[in-house]
Amino acid sequence: MTARFMRLLRSGLAVIAITVSISGCTRDAMIEKFTPHPEAEQAKKAIDDWRMGRLADLRPQLSQELAAQVTDEQLAVMAVGFPRGEPRSVRVIGATTHFQSDTRRYDVTYEYDFDGRWFVASAVILKVGDIARIAGLHGQMRSQSMEQVNAFTLAHKGGLHWLMLCLAIAAPVFCLAVFVICIRTPFRRRKVWWALFTLVGVCTVHFNWTTGQADFTPLSFQLLAASTAAVPFGPWILGVSVPFGALMFLIRRKALVARARAEATAA
Repeated sequence: MTARFMRLLRSGLAVIAITVSISGCTRDAMIEKFTPHPEAEQAKKAIDDWRMGRLADLRPQLSQELAAQVTDEQLAVMAVGFPRGEPRSVRVIGATTHFQSDTRRYDVTYEYDFDGRWFVASAVILKVGDIARIAGLHGQMRSQSMEQVNAFTLAHKGGLHWLMLCLAIAAPVFCLAVFVICIRTPFRRRKVWWALFTLVGVCTVHFNWTTGQADFTPLSFQLLAASTAAVPFGPWILGVSVPFGALMFLIRRKALVARARAEATAA
């Protein structure tokens, strides 16, 4: 039984590894697809002016609200410790666009690689008509890239991580096994609906693989009672649900078979 479970766990890890690999191949293409231009270039210029101390060039780019809130001294203090040389590489790791009446909001996040140190900076752009201004700036230094921080790895993970991983693998396997049992069970009344019902999970626990935080969503449905999801460069989220359909069928299986036999005898 233990050997079978270990084979099942290894198979599940292989599937997740393939999923991570495929997502990595499509991640950059997805980021590029949703990166707004020329707003992304405007955001990068503001970030570069900020970290390089070119405050005279930065201030005309700020919105009236932000310009009134911060002084040049405050901007300089916030930028203390930011690297001012040329980075080894720069890439967009986040980009979202929001529309509200005549205002468009762009949130663009860049990651700068400075030989083992990473500078992650975000800029918020508000655009009304053809006029776009910087409405927010945020930056911080990191010892790891966001790709490394949010990598799906088993290193240094605790018991809760292993529990959620095992459940995320076991839940769909259980649903599929009960689905096969349902197909092979000798009854006809609503068999198709029962078979589909065995694949449904309800009441989902979402688990953040990076932070270890868990959230419970009571009103939810999942196919195969499990899911994995991640935004580009963001943390992986495991979703595990109660395999309600499969459990209900196992509870009702004997009654369904007995009813089918009784109907066959009466016929």
